[in-house]
Amino acid sequence: MATQSSTSLQDLIREDFLTCRICYDLYVVPKILPCLHSYCQKCLEPLVENGTVQCPECRLQTEVPGGATGLKSNFFINGLLELFQMKRNKDLECTICSNAQKVVAATARCLDCKDFLCQTCSQGHCCSRLTLHHKVVNLEEFLAGHYDSEVRFLQELCCQDHPQEALRFFCDTCSVPICRDCRMLDHFQHKVVSMVNAVQREKPSVEQLIMSLEGTITSISEQEKVVEEAMSKLKAKGELIKKRICDYVEDVTAYIFAQKEAALEKLNVFLTQQMEGCSTVQKELQSQKDKAKSTQEFSQHILCVGKDYEILHLEGMIRNRVQELQAYRLQRLPNQTPELAIAWDEPEELSEAPLFSFAFPQEQPGRDVQRLELGNESFTSLESDEVTDPPSDSDEDSCMSVSDSPTKSSSSYTSFRAGVEYTYSFELDPSFFALEKPNITGIAVVPHTGQILLLDQANNEIKQYSPTGQFQRVIHLSGQLSDSAFCGISVCGKILACSSETHLFFLTLEGVFLRKLQMRGSESSYALASYQSSYVAVSEGTLCSISLYSPSAFCVGRVQPDNYHGGKFLFIAINSWEEFVVSDFIKKQIVVMKKSGLILSVLKPSTSVLSRPFSVCVDETRSVFVIDQYKVIQFSPNDETGKVVLNDQSQVRRPRVLAVSGENLILVREDGRTDVYSL
Repeated sequence: MATQSSTSLQDLIREDFLTCRICYDLYVVPKILPCLHSYCQKCLEPLVENGTVQCPECRLQTEVPGGATGLKSNFFINGLLELFQMKRNKDLECTICSNAQKVVAATARCLDCKDFLCQTCSQGHCCSRLTLHHKVVNLEEFLAGHYDSEVRFLQELCCQDHPQEALRFFCDTCSVPICRDCRMLDHFQHKVVSMVNAVQREKPSVEQLIMSLEGTITSISEQEKVVEEAMSKLKAKGELIKKRICDYVEDVTAYIFAQKEAALEKLNVFLTQQMEGCSTVQKELQSQKDKAKSTQEFSQHILCVGKDYEILHLEGMIRNRVQELQAYRLQRLPNQTPELAIAWDEPEELSEAPLFSFAFPQEQPGRDVQRLELGNESFTSLESDEVTDPPSDSDEDSCMSVSDSPTKSSSSYTSFRAGVEYTYSFELDPSFFALEKPNITGIAVVPHTGQILLLDQANNEIKQYSPTGQFQRVIHLSGQLSDSAFCGISVCGKILACSSETHLFFLTLEGVFLRKLQMRGSESSYALASYQSSYVAVSEGTLCSISLYSPSAFCVGRVQPDNYHGGKFLFIAINSWEEFVVSDFIKKQIVVMKKSGLILSVLKPSTSVLSRPFSVCVDETRSVFVIDQYKVIQFSPNDETGKVVLNDQSQVRRPRVLAVSGENLILVREDGRTDVYSL
């Protein structure tokens, strides 16, 4: 035990342990902070600001009203410094017989008297009656540290107020060590015990505290392992995501280049065929032209120098030849100009819209949360169904010619392979266009009247049509309600609901403003749907939830699907059974759920004919209709496969939004052309 104590003490009596971490010199008046870090008093004084000092190592703030001098002195460091400084001096002299005239080197040390002795004095020290029992040790062994433990045991700390007196008592009242004089003077009325008794009383509790640190250290070590495992998983997941992104980009790049080569090759074959046909026609025309010139020259020569009878003799032949040349008509001109249709034909979206998004588990973003988002999509709603602009949709550069009356034009339905029966079409009248090209992002059908409302996001207008497609009027939204573009529309009874960024507006069916409210989240646009005249449902994007608002602008409920995270709700519809149908933009699937949040079914590309679901609506039989690129897909109740009821083969005018009104399916193209089909 003594060996272990000596070894431990020897480790402490070294210069680096006794060096201040601020000045990197031996401690001078060491002061100890509550965090158990010690520094020189003079080094701590510049660190005191406004009655507090911050530990340079652990940053713990400590109040020091009296400055650095008011901190506790580190007597433990002081005692070790005394030992270190004694052993540091190798040229020690006898403290008994050395004087100004002579210096006698010390050879021994008395542990009791604390004197350094020469050989003569050490012999006399052992013979004197007063010092007979003192322990005199060899100086070399003393300096080597063989007696450090005994020296530490015999060390006595003197009182600062009475330097000649050792601190041998402890005042329980003041919780400070005191000397004999302090006990008789300042602490006479206090509860005082001997230093030995005080140590014996407090030492077990200190030992218990030290032992309790083992559990703390073990707990921290376990938490470190958890953090390390989390960091490893995070790093592995990050590397996996990086690889997936890189692989995806490589695959998409390879696909795009393959599509490029295939398209260019097809274009070259087509152009070659057309150019060959045109060249053949060109040669034929040149031949006819040469014949006409030859006939013209020959006839002119006859008129100029021919005899009368020669002219009359050849007149019939010339007439027949000229008539033959004039009767020539080009039988076939195989000149066809190719047209190009690109799935994503908006360069500004390619440069601005993010391609990748991240969905973090159990994330609940608020208004001030910044979030990574897939695409710069804008979307809107229709009554009991929701619509949006997908990033892959392209807008036409110009609008087609339009009429305000329904037409029986076959240009719409002849390009469709349909499972429904075409009824009629109508287009937007150019006389009603505002400054911008129309961008129809929403449709709603007024209950009982069947009036069709088309929301033009580009001009912040609602265009109203009769059930037969006759134009009725325009409701202007810009300026009077919001400076931002409107994107969502739905009819709740006799109330018209519109969304603009994070605000929900309620208007009369005539367009008179009633009230507005702030919605949850921080989406750029919100999808709307209505359930009868009870409430307006708002699809809340990455929150993967639906909020319900009454026409009087109160939140009356919230639909949160069970254990559903990492998606982004865009399009929404509500059927007559009060079942919610939403389109998930990120997961590319349709989710059907109850008002309680119970998920009834999930329509996925892996188990159905879906590929990229877009706008959704429902009919009275609970069937779901989905726009999927250039197709319209119908899902009957309990049918998770679906069937294609409309398929645009021309792929020129992309379907954009749709709604069901009675027995009719209303389909709106991206340029505003509206087709009505009988279900």
